[in-house]
Amino acid sequence: MDKKQIANILQETYPFLNAGDIGQLINMSTYQVFKNKEIISPAGSINQQVFFILSGMVRGYFINQKGEEKNIFLRPEHTISGPPDSLFNHQPSKYTFESILESHLLIFQYPAFQETSLQFPNINRVNMVAMQENIQTLVVRVESLIDKQPEERYEELLNRSPQFFQTAFNKHIANYLGITPNSLSRIIKRKKENSSNS
Repeated sequence: MDKKQIANILQETYPFLNAGDIGQLINMSTYQVFKNKEIISPAGSINQQVFFILSGMVRGYFINQKGEEKNIFLRPEHTISGPPDSLFNHQPSKYTFESILESHLLIFQYPAFQETSLQFPNINRVNMVAMQENIQTLVVRVESLIDKQPEERYEELLNRSPQFFQTAFNKHIANYLGITPNSLSRIIKRKKENSSNS
């Protein structure tokens, strides 16, 4: 992916950015490509990086007390993410971030990103938009897990983030929804049958 393509994606995602802002973001970032299942940020490290997903998808997970992977984050293209416990508390992260399929990322050192945002109002706006989007995503997910049945969670995710079902594997989506892959397969099958009968 060349600089022009990257600039176009940034402009499309954040229409308020001008050419100078976009140039600043590109110059202060590192462009990296990660293969499917490649680790972007390992658990146990203090990682002060955030990444903007140009294409692909990233999942963030932790290992629970039973030794099972639990997906906390499924981040689609054109969103910003990173290990919150390292970024905000300067602690070794309990989350591993891993690429799903091939993912192209712009990686920023978060302290430098914050410093630059003080000088460039539009870049500060990018920071605020990213924070709001991450918070809203997590709040909706927590409410869904607390208050909705598996099929309702599936429908909500499908309506809110249809790109998940085009990029992520069903096993990752099922884990994110708090159900088994078999349960997700049954829900999808029922939906298709109901759709064909209506």
